Amino acid sequence: MRASSLLASLALLFLLHAPAHADVTWESKGWVKLGERDVNGNVDKDVITVGAYEGKFAKLTLVVDKSDLELLDFEIVFGNGQKHNPNVKQVFKEGARTRVLDLPGDERVIKMINLKYKNFAGGGKAHVEVWGWKAEGIGAGRPSAALWDSKGWTKLGERSVNGRIDKDRITVARKKGTFKQMTIVVLDSDLDLLDFEVKFGRGAPWNPAVKHTFKEGQRTRVLDFPGDVRVIKHIDLKYANIAGGGKAKVQVWAK
Repeated sequence: MRASSLLASLALLFLLHAPAHADVTWESKGWVKLGERDVNGNVDKDVITVGAYEGKFAKLTLVVDKSDLELLDFEIVFGNGQKHNPNVKQVFKEGARTRVLDLPGDERVIKMINLKYKNFAGGGKAHVEVWGWKAEGIGAGRPSAALWDSKGWTKLGERSVNGRIDKDRITVARKKGTFKQMTIVVLDSDLDLLDFEVKFGRGAPWNPAVKHTFKEGQRTRVLDFPGDVRVIKHIDLKYANIAGGGKAKVQVWAK
């Protein structure tokens, strides 16, 4: 076989077996996995039995991987028979998780968790995990924030959102280099992003359409810059914390 043909075959083999994207991960330290289920068929129902032996919990979160998922219903049954239905009916992308869900009252014994969900037509079989946070004992404290695979990205800066509405500027040193893509990561609390403007070394400012309410641990899609690779002079942000929530932190990354 000619060397060029061999190289072409190896390149094709690599492309066929390369992962479509890096999996989004999260920091589960301090959390207890209460159970996990695979979503079978278009619409599926499952029960995760917990019980008093697992202890008492103050918070829950759901993690979705392997495929996209639509969560239709989510019910928690406590040890005393009381039921709680947090409003988390939504579409989850693979690798996403819910915000941290505070359970009503003090820490509670969970008897079972009832789930109703469905896979998307043409997609794979989603996998759901339910995690609980104990408010007492070893590891007690604030649940850890969601993480993402930042390999290959450069952090341009981060800011904490102060007050109901806040404005900030992230100045980017020229020594950071040139970039062609950007993403925003939100940590510590939910956030309303009201305006986002990028000023390049040359040319007009750029305002990508990313006005959106972000849940803690979420990030924007990858934003492609117009034109070729660009030097970034500064980034102007306008955002708001969600009433009743904590103080969000915003990170801007580029590559």
